[in-house]
Amino acid sequence: MTLMSIIACRIFEDEIVHLIKNDSQITRILVVDSLDAAGILRKLSENNIDHTVCSPNDIEDLMHNEQDTNDTNYCILVNILGFSLDASPQLLKESVYKEISIMSVYADTILVFYGLCGNVLGNLNRDFAHLSCPVHILREEDGEIIDDCIGASLGGREPYLKALKETGGEGVYFLTPMGAAFWKEMAVIARLTNDPDNTVMTKIVFDYAGYKNVGKINTGLVYEESFDAKVEEFAQAFDFRIVDMQGTIRIAEQSYQRAKDSITKKRADLNEI
Repeated sequence: MTLMSIIACRIFEDEIVHLIKNDSQITRILVVDSLDAAGILRKLSENNIDHTVCSPNDIEDLMHNEQDTNDTNYCILVNILGFSLDASPQLLKESVYKEISIMSVYADTILVFYGLCGNVLGNLNRDFAHLSCPVHILREEDGEIIDDCIGASLGGREPYLKALKETGGEGVYFLTPMGAAFWKEMAVIARLTNDPDNTVMTKIVFDYAGYKNVGKINTGLVYEESFDAKVEEFAQAFDFRIVDMQGTIRIAEQSYQRAKDSITKKRADLNEI
């Protein structure tokens, strides 16, 4: 059985559920068991998507026992990494690189749901060029690696800059559905405060930095039902104006398709041997 491995920040769990739900070629879904996988496991269950929770030690046996004679199908393995890695660029790089090295033993292709993230992942393809398993990362249409999760949700660097300009030079704090659901945790990770419930301290930091708006990025995904309420909560806590912004899942979809295409190419190359 062919395997695609997805290594992802939790912020992208909605996009991953969407991609899995709409891909009929997936015959089996494995999710690495961890506390950070709780959200995506819940959403897979809520959408009646069959999946298997596994430990890293089970992967080899599961793949060995998996058989499928249809060479257009494949198995997908999802490994969700926590928000907390964003607080340390070096730890983020080490964690992602470690998971790539582990999964390269089993996978036919690897898709990393991260962007540059402070440029710590900018050399990912060069650093893993020696692998027979192709490694992909989220990229814009021109082939450039996206800056971060906000850039991915807005559609790339150009719409990102446009969104910043739309607020007339006033600071804007962006929230996607996942970002809104966990905005208190994200404030701690961004080192705005040490206490997620201390909105007074966070407001002092926001005011000092000139933030006056919250950019509500509607990606069209509905796996987080409390999006509207959470954005309202955030705006009221900091006296921000809500600015509606049109998001997209295009970058996630295109990057996923490139990873799938590499599987097709690998199969074709093997058939020619």
